[in-house]
Amino acid sequence: MVNVEKKGNVVLLKVSGRLEINQALELEETINTNINNGSRYFVFDLGDVHYLSSSGIRVFIATLRQLKDLKGRMILANLSSNVIKTLKIVELDGLFEIMNSTDEAIRVLSA
Repeated sequence: MVNVEKKGNVVLLKVSGRLEINQALELEETINTNINNGSRYFVFDLGDVHYLSSSGIRVFIATLRQLKDLKGRMILANLSSNVIKTLKIVELDGLFEIMNSTDEAIRVLSA
């Protein structure tokens, strides 16, 4: 499940449950809708994600590339231990900007 909140110029996407193929497609559609509407700054709250599949990882990588081309930025925040473990196993924890809290991430992107 994906909940969307606008915090000024930042889109906060709170993802919960298992981030597998169907939810990854829903997340990607939500991201693309916001990008098409002019949004360039995203925070992903992953505190309630229990499982991160390769489909979910693909969405994050694609979003990172897309935002880089648009001079935007994304931050993964409030990561659950399972998400941290998955990103470390696939050696992608250094690719993404990661912060402990969504509030901190929103402050950074709002500056």
